[in-house]
Amino acid sequence: MDNAQNEIKKYPKAITGAFIFNDKGELFLMKSPKWQDKYVCPGGTVEYNEKIEDNLRREVREETNMEIADIGFLGISEGVNLGDKYSKAAKHLIFFNYQAVVSGRPDIKLNDEAVKYRWLKPAEWLKKDLGEFTKEVIEKYLSEDRDYEGRYKRALADYQNLLKQTAKEREEFIKYANEQVIYDIIPVYDNLRTSMEHVDEATAKNGWVEGIKYVIRQFKDILGKMGVEEIEATGKKFDYHTMEALEGKGEKVVKTVKPGYKLHGKVIIPAKVVLEKGGDSATGDVADKKQ
Repeated sequence: MDNAQNEIKKYPKAITGAFIFNDKGELFLMKSPKWQDKYVCPGGTVEYNEKIEDNLRREVREETNMEIADIGFLGISEGVNLGDKYSKAAKHLIFFNYQAVVSGRPDIKLNDEAVKYRWLKPAEWLKKDLGEFTKEVIEKYLSEDRDYEGRYKRALADYQNLLKQTAKEREEFIKYANEQVIYDIIPVYDNLRTSMEHVDEATAKNGWVEGIKYVIRQFKDILGKMGVEEIEATGKKFDYHTMEALEGKGEKVVKTVKPGYKLHGKVIIPAKVVLEKGGDSATGDVADKKQ
């Protein structure tokens, strides 16, 4: 058998790291001889048949006498080809990093893995003498947007804006849901009104004429309740937003050929109108006659 077959396979060690915060937003780190007397977070090697979060709680308890809560995964970092850089450390380490908060009022008692500890804001820690893996995590994860209250408020504002937008869209839908029905009703309404314009004085005395007038009033009331209003055109200045000119080039509307309508302020049928001949056409006609 060659040397390669006789060589014992080696595997990386899984290490947990607990980045613990207090209610002031300060981060707990401790100075450890094991890590070249630099400040590091509590944590340790995951034992066989031990869940990672169980290991995290155990290591924090053993090293600091603290209990932690609200554990959240930060990410993975890795150390390879470490050689004898750190005492009792494997040459290849995989760090499972977690954020947590201290539970209750801690009575901190360090074991022999650390000589002292401090609570500082993450930005302040970056100015201190940190272990390389601890510094990497703070820079990579804790310097990101972790303003949870601010993010919550922004998310809440976005949600409220979504509700408002949804309500507005629903309101718009309801307002214009009957638009096609209105398109179908208006020609009938217009035809009835037009027919009454041609009723002579003698016919107007018949009872059925009053009946039609009553139906026209009903149509008008129903359309009004649905948000429909007639566009006033005759005698007004021409408005290309609400009117369509069939004849003439002036600015004043002299005749409405076919009424126009708005639905909740939105033009659904423009008024078809006749304009004056152009400029002061009426004055011009008078001047021509005098000549």
